[in-house]
Amino acid sequence: MTASAGPLVSVIVPTYQRRYCVMEAVGSVLAQSHEAVECIVVDDGSTDGSFEAVEARWAGDARVRMLTQPHGGVSAARNRGLREARGEYVTFLDSDDLMPEVRVSRQLELLATLACDGVLGRAESSLMPGAEPPAWFLSRPDWRKGPCWMSVLIATAALRAAGGFDETLALAEDADLMVRLYGAGLNIRAVDELFVRRRLFGDNLTQAVDGNSSALHDAVRRQLARRRAAS
Repeated sequence: MTASAGPLVSVIVPTYQRRYCVMEAVGSVLAQSHEAVECIVVDDGSTDGSFEAVEARWAGDARVRMLTQPHGGVSAARNRGLREARGEYVTFLDSDDLMPEVRVSRQLELLATLACDGVLGRAESSLMPGAEPPAWFLSRPDWRKGPCWMSVLIATAALRAAGGFDETLALAEDADLMVRLYGAGLNIRAVDELFVRRRLFGDNLTQAVDGNSSALHDAVRRQLARRRAAS
């Protein structure tokens, strides 16, 4: 990395049984206009050859780091990537999704201009050909272009200090993390800019989420309970 390349940003891509789409996700990380990126792909015990496919495609490319572990869920995979990250800043991309090529450079710019600790943007969801839409895609069209917590770009040290992801949660681990970051006094700014192109294949983790999800409210309640227990 040269001095002009700017700070190193670690992009963590957890993947499980996603050989058919993870390659494009990794490609979108490597296509970032900000040159100083490392893509940490954490294979969470896939048996479909996801790990081998990515490893073969980018063998010898120092920007791509492949990790593998027994299946433990998306939060465990993200936490593994967080522990291994070498970048000054870190962000996330699900292996179903794609990053616009200016995302990282724009987030670094916003960190400076907004004088904040972290920046996140919105996602736009697209139903892939032949995929069955999740219930929320039909009942909550407003969610198709809503904020994406996992698009947050933040200092790696700050995210580690917050404890990373709660691996006991099957859903809403992203909302839980954001509530804890805000609770720790960090200034996280949400901007109305596209940072994630979410692709719905019919087997995404969000497939089971319905239009009545109270994930954010549940995360707030957990944070309040933690504060009461600590007092």
